Formats: sequence, C-alpha cells, structure tokens
Amino acid sequence: PHPSLPYEQLSEFIRHLREKQGISPRALEFAILTACRSGEVFGAQWQEIDFKNNVWIIPKGRMKADKEHRVPLSQEAINLLESLQAHNLSCEFIFPAPRTGDILSDMSLTTLIKRMHKQKLAENGLGYIDPKQNRVITTHGFRSTFRDWSADQTDYPREVCEHVLAHKLPDEVEAAYLRGAYLTKRKGLMADWAVFCVSSLKSIA
Repeated sequence: PHPSLPYEQLSEFIRHLREKQGISPRALEFAILTACRSGEVFGAQWQEIDFKNNVWIIPKGRMKADKEHRVPLSQEAINLLESLQAHNLSCEFIFPAPRTGDILSDMSLTTLIKRMHKQKLAENGLGYIDPKQNRVITTHGFRSTFRDWSADQTDYPREVCEHVLAHKLPDEVEAAYLRGAYLTKRKGLMADWAVFCVSSLKSIA
C-alpha cells in the first residue's frame, strides 16, 4: 500500500497546502477532494466538467477500469476550479504544466509533498509520515486516507465508498446499478469529505 496520511492530520495538511502557490498545490488539493488518482487529475480537461450539475465526467479511456466515471464535485472542489478558470481557460487541461502547458508529472506532486514534509519536520519534528510504514506520504496515499475516514467516521455503505474510488466491484450487475442510482449518495459523501478536509480552516474563521 502507498504511504498515507492519517485522516486526523488531513485538515492541517490542507491548511498547509493552501499556503502554497501554483498549479501543483491546486492539483494535489483537487486530487484529495475528489479522491481520484493523480493521472486522472493530471489529464482533467475543462470540457469534462459539468458545472450545471457539479459533476466531473472522466471518459473511460483515462480510467483504470476502462469505464466512464462520474465524480460528484463538492462546493470546495467547484470553488477551486472557478478560481483557476480565469487564468488557464485557453489551455485544454485544468492543471497544465507551468512551462509547457502539457500534462503535469507525478514528480511535480512528489516534490511538493517532500518539500512540505521537510517544512513540517522542521516545525514539529514529525513531518508528514505514514505511522504504519514510517515513510513519507504519497499522492496516491490520500485515497487510502479517504477510505479510512469513510469507514471510521461515516455510515455510508461500503459499495458507495468503493465506487467513489472507482474500484471494480465483483458483481457486474451491482456495479452498473451503483453508477447511476448511488450518485446522490456519493454527492453527499463527497460533500461531507470536503467539510472534513477543511475543518481546521473553518475553525479559525
């Protein structure tokens, strides 16, 4: 498993992340808010965002399971996208690489996390470590952070939580049903997740 941040530390990480300027911090925050894979976020295009219904429609060609994935967008995620609209609508990608305008690389987020870890390490002597592995956290690990939180802190059905992560369910009929019928429940789950993600920011306001 990829090293992940305990969910109890997530809102503080988000607070730290929002102090950072640039595309990479915004891409990482969007990945956390949507619980999506980094590759899905890197390839995200403006034409995939349904602002009317607050849904991100990822075409099957960019999904690991080769199936279209509809991602409910919380208000925090929408706010993030709207903050970027005025600056890079001329580019097809939502999170373009600063110098080339092409797709961001995994290294950009890896470097960002390592830099944030070193800063936090200097402050508290702990940094951003997965306590089970004693390793610096990764971008992909935030999907595990989401899954741990949803299991421990919510009553949403397992199937709903798994579908947020676009995990393939063993029952194909059940999977097809969940893609449509559970969209409303996934919207609620992602809204609750976003509130949790920014809870430390809200406590200061």
